[in-house]
Amino acid sequence: MTLFNIALNNIKNNFKNYWTFFLSSTFSVFVLYLFISIVNNNSIKSEFEGKQMLTLLFIVASYITAIFSSYFVWYSNSFLIKSRNKEFALYMILGMSKMQTFVLSFIENFITTVGAFFLGITLGLIFNKFFLMLLYTMIGAHGDVKIQLSLKAFGVCFVVFGFMFILISIHSFILMHKGNIIELFNASRKTEKDLKVSFITSFIALLSIIFLGVGYYIAIKKITFNINLAYVVVLLVVIGTILFFIGVTSCIIYFSKKNEKNLFKGTKLIAISQISYRFKSNVSTLSVISVTTTIALCAMIACFGLFDKVEENTRYVRPFSVEYIKDNDRIDKIFQDTVKKHKEVSVKNNKNIELLEVKAKVSFYSNSNTFFIINESQFNKIANSEKTNRRVTLKNSTDCYFFQMKDFAANKSVIGEIIELMSKNKKYNLKISGTDMKYFIGMEHFKETFVVKDIVYNEIKSTISKEKVFKIAGYTFENEYFLKDFIQDLKKQIPPKNNLLTYYESYSYGLKMTGMMAFIGIFIGLVFLTATGSIIYFKIIMEAQEDKNKFITLKKIGASEKEIKKAISEELFILFGLPFIVAVSNSYVASIVLGKMMALKIYKAFAIIILVYAVFYSGYYLITLKSYIKTISD
Repeated sequence: MTLFNIALNNIKNNFKNYWTFFLSSTFSVFVLYLFISIVNNNSIKSEFEGKQMLTLLFIVASYITAIFSSYFVWYSNSFLIKSRNKEFALYMILGMSKMQTFVLSFIENFITTVGAFFLGITLGLIFNKFFLMLLYTMIGAHGDVKIQLSLKAFGVCFVVFGFMFILISIHSFILMHKGNIIELFNASRKTEKDLKVSFITSFIALLSIIFLGVGYYIAIKKITFNINLAYVVVLLVVIGTILFFIGVTSCIIYFSKKNEKNLFKGTKLIAISQISYRFKSNVSTLSVISVTTTIALCAMIACFGLFDKVEENTRYVRPFSVEYIKDNDRIDKIFQDTVKKHKEVSVKNNKNIELLEVKAKVSFYSNSNTFFIINESQFNKIANSEKTNRRVTLKNSTDCYFFQMKDFAANKSVIGEIIELMSKNKKYNLKISGTDMKYFIGMEHFKETFVVKDIVYNEIKSTISKEKVFKIAGYTFENEYFLKDFIQDLKKQIPPKNNLLTYYESYSYGLKMTGMMAFIGIFIGLVFLTATGSIIYFKIIMEAQEDKNKFITLKKIGASEKEIKKAISEELFILFGLPFIVAVSNSYVASIVLGKMMALKIYKAFAIIILVYAVFYSGYYLITLKSYIKTISD
């Protein structure tokens, strides 16, 4: 019998040894092919044509998917090799050389990888249309969804997984070349030292609480005023999370074991002893899973939070349906003629806005000394038409209201500050009575603005040149989501210098951007969830194989099947639940920050995503529990 025949028989008769690697590889190929094929689909390319940011996001997400898929395959193969060490040793005892054993393993991996590759590609082709339709729906696109075999996606998958197969083969060769029969037989018998807590462990536990506490505090209280602190927060939380599992969790397990009153109740002794015995080898795995789960949850929460608020965010930067700089009456005539031409559009109201560009001395603002001013009565008319409920009421002519240009939260500390407006003949010292950062005209037309009393505005206007008077026309339409043809016609006629801004275009782009981000969030979340869940699964099942004799001994000394199952379920619940709870805590703080920074009510997205993630994660827990019990029972 040839090595090829032996390899085929091994796979046929003992597929249970290969199924984890086979399914991991199939899923990785499926996800990567699906994602790359969607990126390169002609229909999607035409939708994103000229939108470089959207294309770049897709490319970055493709790299992330490829890297994580590769790691996933590598880890599952490592699990396969470790679980078969005794089998390889047995082949050597029966007369096989190390090279023959390696060739046998190579053939088995080749057959499994090729099968997984083509099954993954087939699944990618089958589900391609479904995910394309999902993306079309999320970005608000219309038209036929065309399915096409993507040779580029096939090529990328072939290169990535071909490279992984070569690495896996080299890794297997090194392990078999270095190892001897005794080491392979005893690979699963390596004992671990029981968990002990020292002063250093307690100090690490304290450090973890400090790191997480400081990270959470900066995130909630400080980051909205200084986005550069985000890097500090990420570093503190990641380090704090890792130290939490090394220090805090070790202390909790150690002192739980020392608490004899509770230790001997029910099955706690078995569960805590198992966790204590295995905890050192699991610390790094649990830390990595907690950090990656945090990343996945934060990414999905941010993406879906923005997707849910695309209409509100667009209104924030585009208060009017159509807006342009009005430098002469001819532009108004072009607009009116275009409206008459398109019977499907209807103007609800319009505003002619006048702003003055002035110089001012502002102690707290160093970026520029040039600002806009607008009179109180005109601003309140705009506010009424926009239905924003933010009328400005200035008590005295020495008061003003300041509109800032900030990325996130308005700086309230400027209230009470004195600014000096300068005109030709006079200087005006005004006190800031209130502040805001919401635009009342299109973002591209906006700059820092002071609302002043009408009398002050008129005095300044009489002293400045016409070049410093800016006029903007803003129109609100009844049916602003159906202005595509009208806007395309209008853009052809209004010169670029008049800087035409439209709600429809911004909304369409925002929907494409956030819809695509939400779609990417689904993919990345799916990859992270599958990878993290599988990593725990592989780790725990490997331990089950090693601990099988311990449970046989427990049965012999009187432990019932029910008690053993309960102890195992408690142990696995802690190993699965702890990293998830820490990740939820981290992502909750991140959600608060995202909500403040982006002016989003993000808690709905947070609750839904956590719930969905928890359901799938619980599925992994139940599958692992069932497999663990089956492993120790066989």
